[in-house]
Amino acid sequence: MPTRGLRSVVTASLIALAFLVCAFVSRQIGGGETQTMPVWLGSGLVFGAFLVAPRWAWPAVFGGSFVAAFVWGLVDHFLSLGGAFVFAAIEAGAMLVGAWVTTATRRDGEDGLRNLAAFVAGAALAAVLGALLAVELWRWQRPHANLALEWRAWAFSEALGVLLIAPLILAFRGFRVKRSGGMTMTQFLGGAAVFLAFLMAVLIVFSAQEGARFGSIAPTLGYVPVVPLVITGLLWGPRGGALATLAGALLMIQRTAEGGGPFAIVDEFRGESVIEVQAYAATMVLVVLIVQALSEGRRVALEATRAWRLRYERTLDAAGVASVEFDAVSGKAVWGDGASHVLGIGIESVPTAAAWHARIDAAERGLVEAAWHSVARGEQLIAQHEYLLRLSDGRDVRINERLAAVRGPDGTVEQVAGLLRAEEPGLPGLSGEEDAAHG
Repeated sequence: MPTRGLRSVVTASLIALAFLVCAFVSRQIGGGETQTMPVWLGSGLVFGAFLVAPRWAWPAVFGGSFVAAFVWGLVDHFLSLGGAFVFAAIEAGAMLVGAWVTTATRRDGEDGLRNLAAFVAGAALAAVLGALLAVELWRWQRPHANLALEWRAWAFSEALGVLLIAPLILAFRGFRVKRSGGMTMTQFLGGAAVFLAFLMAVLIVFSAQEGARFGSIAPTLGYVPVVPLVITGLLWGPRGGALATLAGALLMIQRTAEGGGPFAIVDEFRGESVIEVQAYAATMVLVVLIVQALSEGRRVALEATRAWRLRYERTLDAAGVASVEFDAVSGKAVWGDGASHVLGIGIESVPTAAAWHARIDAAERGLVEAAWHSVARGEQLIAQHEYLLRLSDGRDVRINERLAAVRGPDGTVEQVAGLLRAEEPGLPGLSGEEDAAHG
C-alpha cells in the first residue's frame, strides 16, 4: 500500500496537471478585455479538490495548485518570477480559505439548502478575497490596467468557475461504475432528450444572428434554456445535472465572447456582454443547485423513512406481531406489510374494523367493539384485550390486541393504531382454563 507521502506527491501532481488542463480550456473559451478569462475553471477544480480531500491531503492540493498557477502565470500572463509567485499564492490561498469556510459550516447528510448556502458563501469569499489581492498584483505588475475592471473580472470568473466545477467534483465523489442500480433507461433517455432540447435552445438563443432573427424580443429569450436544464438536472440527478450545466454554461460563454447571444446585442462599454453572461450563467447554476438541493433533501428523507419502516416491519415480524391502522371515522383498515405472515394470507382482504370484528367469537365481540369505539372517540387513549378470532384459512386463534389513539393537529382522533399477536389455542402461553373455554 503506498505511503501517505507518496499519495501526497501523486495528488499534487494530478492537481497540477488538471489545473493546467482547466486553464487551457478556459483560455480556449474566450478572452476578454482583462487579464482574467470570462470563466476560470481552475478555481473550481482547486475548490472542489479541497472539499473532497481529507485534511491531511490539503497541503498536497495546495502545493499542486500553487505550482500549476505559478507556471501559468509565467507562460500566459508573462509575469516575473516574483509576480508569478504572488499570482500562485493568491490563486491557491483564496480557494483554501473559501473551502475551509465551506467545510467548517456544512454537514454531510443534513439539510441540502444549508449545505448549499455554506458552499455559496465559501465560493463568494474565495472569489472576493482573490479579487482584492489580485488588484494589488495587477497594480504592481500591470500599472496601466483598469483595476476596477480587473477586480470584477477576477471575482466573477473565479466564482463562476467554482459554481461550475466544484459541484461536479462533489457529485462524482466516491463514484464507482456499477452493472446495476442508478437511473433507469427510461429516465436516462428522457433526460437525454431534454438535454438535447436544452442544447438546441442554447444554440438558437446564443447565435450570432439572434438580434436580426428575433428583433426586440431577443434579450428576453435568454431564460428559455433554463427550463430544460432544470428538468435535465431532475431526471439525471446531481452528476448528470452538473455535467449538463457545465456544458451549457461554457457554450453560452463562448458564443457570447465571440459576439453572439442576447447579451452582445448592445454593449454600453467594452466587455459588458461577458459580465452579463457571467451573471446569467451563475444564476442558472444556482437555480439548478437549489432545485437539486430540495429534491436531494426529499430523496434522503424518503430513504430514511423507508429504512426505518423496513426496520420496524422486520422487528414486528420477528416478534410475531402484525400492525394495522383503522380510520377513526370510517373504520377503513390499512394492514402492515408483514400482517399476512402473522395472521395468514388473505388478511389484507379484511377492509374495515367492522369486518374484522365480525370474525370475533360472538361471546367476546361486544366488549372488543366497545373498546375500539372508545379509543376511536378519544374516550381512552389505549385499550388492550384478548379474544378468539377465526382467520381466513379457518383456523381459530387467540388474538392479543393493543389499540392506541392517534390524534391529529386539532386534537381529534384520526386513526386507531393496532398491534396484533396471534396464538393458536393450546399453545404454550395460554392457560388450560382459557383453552377449555375457547376450544
